[in-house]
Amino acid sequence: MKKLAHEAVIERVRQKIDAGEWKPGDRLPTMPKLAEAFGLSVTAVREALRVLETQRIVSIEHGRGIFLRHDPALAEDPAGKLREFTSSSLLQLLEARLVLEPELAAFCAERATVQQAGQIRRLADRMAEEMRDGGDHFSTDVLFHQAIAEAANNPLLAQMLEVVSDLSAKGRRETDRLPHMNVKAQHYHTLIAIAIEERQPEQARALMKAHIRDMIAAVKQAWS
Repeated sequence: MKKLAHEAVIERVRQKIDAGEWKPGDRLPTMPKLAEAFGLSVTAVREALRVLETQRIVSIEHGRGIFLRHDPALAEDPAGKLREFTSSSLLQLLEARLVLEPELAAFCAERATVQQAGQIRRLADRMAEEMRDGGDHFSTDVLFHQAIAEAANNPLLAQMLEVVSDLSAKGRRETDRLPHMNVKAQHYHTLIAIAIEERQPEQARALMKAHIRDMIAAVKQAWS
């Protein structure tokens, strides 16, 4: 399967880190400069940085720049106690998402621009394509949920979601291993995207809630 543009950016960033060109604490070039250096679009760079931020590799500080993290397991990390996943900590992460994401989906259906709603639908379609081709859909999954949070146009709720987003990378990897979870997630993503496009907040809320409750039930069953 052909590598997506943002995946190529992630690979280039990791190469520079591994080569020692960028060291912990360094401020990275701006998005336009990274796009020019990599020969890719600013959109691809932005998507890649969102994934890298979720994976705690970079920190995006608005008004200051993009920084390579000193240590992905900082002592002051408020979610640090959950880093080693057990069934209970994974459930805690999912319960936190259950509180936040259904409302974000509803707000998104009410407030998203046509362009934002279209991007969310494209991400849902991309995940379906990646799954059909047997590719890794992890970064697309992350971007889908981030796009909904941003399009909800409530910065406070989006920031609250970021508290658990640091754990989402590993948490989603864990739930991906559960039987049939990938197929179910992709199905929910498509339905949620359609509800957002059609401006149906109650439907978007209900689908997101069902999506996360389905994951919670699967985790409980797997660990019972």
